[in-house]
Amino acid sequence: MDEIAIIQHILAVTRKSWAESCEGEDAREEKAHPNKAGDDKKAFMAFTVAQRIFKEEMDAYDRERRDTKDPKTIGQRNRIIQQWWESVSGERKAEAGRAVEKWNKSGAPKETHDYMEKKSPKHG
Repeated sequence: MDEIAIIQHILAVTRKSWAESCEGEDAREEKAHPNKAGDDKKAFMAFTVAQRIFKEEMDAYDRERRDTKDPKTIGQRNRIIQQWWESVSGERKAEAGRAVEKWNKSGAPKETHDYMEKKSPKHG
């Protein structure tokens, strides 16, 4: 299979699994929402949010493109993930963009910050 056929196959399979899944946009976003206090130190970007929301799709794309059992190919992952992002539909990128706005506005859950405050000593 040539590279374009592989990409088209992966996209078709992921679209089908996405359509078959009962999860809607809100459920995917909620499931992927960061829950560690340090996760909101830097503003989120659509690319990084998409990696969380569509993790299974991204990992499948990576597995199709390189030998994941060979540790020498880990350096290729960044390039492959960038190719994945370029192949993501505009609809998916828009979904990631909406999650970015929500996550950057809300930050980590309050319970996480409360836990971290109790755990770390006050400076002072």
